[in-house]
Amino acid sequence: MIKQPFILAILISSVVLNQGNHDDIISPFDDDNSIQQNINITCFCTGDAQCDLQSSTCQITHPDHACYEAWEKSFHDNTIDVTAGCVSNTYLWRQLWCNGNKSDRYVICCTGNDYCNDRDAYSSDIRKQLSSSSNFNYKPVNLLVIYKLFIVTVCIVMISCLILFILFRIKRKKNFSLNQTESNLKRHLLKYKCLQPKHSTIDIYPDNESIGSDRGSIPDLVPIRFPNQVTLDKKIGVGGFGRVYSGKWMNKTVIAIKVFPAHDEPSWQREVFIYETFCLNHDNILRFITADHIDVSGYTEHWIATEYHSNGSVYDYLHNHTITIPIMIKMMHSIVSGLFHLHTPIDSARAKVSLAHRDLKTKNILVKQDLSCCIADLGLAVKEKREVKIDKENPTVIDIIANHRAGTIRYMAPEILNKTLNDQSFESYKATDLYALGLVFWEMLRRCQTTPEENDTDDYQLPYEDILPNNPSLEQMHDVVCIQKFRPLPSSRWKNNSILSYIFEQSEELWLENPACRPSSCRIETQLRDQLQSIEIISLHGYNEQRIESPQTI
Repeated sequence: MIKQPFILAILISSVVLNQGNHDDIISPFDDDNSIQQNINITCFCTGDAQCDLQSSTCQITHPDHACYEAWEKSFHDNTIDVTAGCVSNTYLWRQLWCNGNKSDRYVICCTGNDYCNDRDAYSSDIRKQLSSSSNFNYKPVNLLVIYKLFIVTVCIVMISCLILFILFRIKRKKNFSLNQTESNLKRHLLKYKCLQPKHSTIDIYPDNESIGSDRGSIPDLVPIRFPNQVTLDKKIGVGGFGRVYSGKWMNKTVIAIKVFPAHDEPSWQREVFIYETFCLNHDNILRFITADHIDVSGYTEHWIATEYHSNGSVYDYLHNHTITIPIMIKMMHSIVSGLFHLHTPIDSARAKVSLAHRDLKTKNILVKQDLSCCIADLGLAVKEKREVKIDKENPTVIDIIANHRAGTIRYMAPEILNKTLNDQSFESYKATDLYALGLVFWEMLRRCQTTPEENDTDDYQLPYEDILPNNPSLEQMHDVVCIQKFRPLPSSRWKNNSILSYIFEQSEELWLENPACRPSSCRIETQLRDQLQSIEIISLHGYNEQRIESPQTI
């Protein structure tokens, strides 16, 4: 595309030079060289392939064609050769040939009448002119020719530059959105890149094409208005907040999209605020990507994009799989590690305050590809707000309006059900998470095999499912938990296994009625870490290797 203007420039420049170079050559036929645009003219012809051999003529039938006669001095013996015929090429070629006179060659072109190129009467004058030339050098180019050549060259260069500029702008326009997106994502990640786990294998800028435990974590690129470039795939979850879909960004990157209805914008704002304000970069906290609004037929939806985990929630996974003891300990340890990260304040340049989840349950915990877990759904989370001046009686301030009834009824702690929760103490909110954690552990215990060789697990069951309906009321839950003081029962098979018995004892401590007596997430994390390390040591020494086998699928 760019070569054509340069070729045109060379050809035109040659014409300009040649026109200047033959200014001093005799031109007895100037009136004919004004080329009248006649057609069907018969020209004298000297034997070219286009000549009629019988009549020694050729015919021009197009306005761009012409008759010509040329005298050319031979390089070897200084003789003068005369040729005649038709110029039947393009207009540009005719200009180059007809104006190509120089010291060793003279050409005339005409279209005025038949045989206009038969100029033998003037042949002697032309021969004298050519014979007087002592060499084959061109005549010096005068200043006017140089000026013309300069103007033509500059024009062609400017046209070429303009073409290049237009092509560059077109390419830049196509890539602008992508480059702008990358810049915004990097600023987004730098803003929230804090406290990256020392042992994390997740790169903050991975090259993977999917987001989540299957292929990576954060996408290479997140568009500014990401709903416009996301295709929803299938519904993978439904809750009181709305729906969760798997989807593809740019038709290749798999992400999870949490869709809030228009009337639940406060919950969406709350969850986005929690994700964007605090340092939650932890392997066992669901990774947030971005959030935005989208209008669907005049109806506004609020979206949150997160990493995608194909195994689904712990609730889904336990329905479809049984687990071995090593896998169960690994899953439990990862859950409590995430909860410990939420509960623990971190004083640093990018400080993190304490957070309480307030809706911990198996449906809000996701199973990653390596069977570790991450905590999701922070829409009801409450944060500890620290003041500069701390009152001994009220060391912390809770940043939300007091709400005794939050979360899923089945997982509510006794102090919430009987309305004795101290909503001015952040430790009270952390204790409600620990109560729910004990119920989650109990659900996992039921689906754990006593030995790897035998699938002796119990059927999956929600806490209190054997004595309460699917959607119990607050009054029903209060009666069972606070009045009857009922708690989930152990399975008889756990008594024969020291690890399962020990985990159940931990669960019993977690759902104690007195919140102050429940062990902290730090203590539970330490105990489970020790259990996990013991199992790893046993497997390294070759004992009980089957305990680390993959879980069985039902």
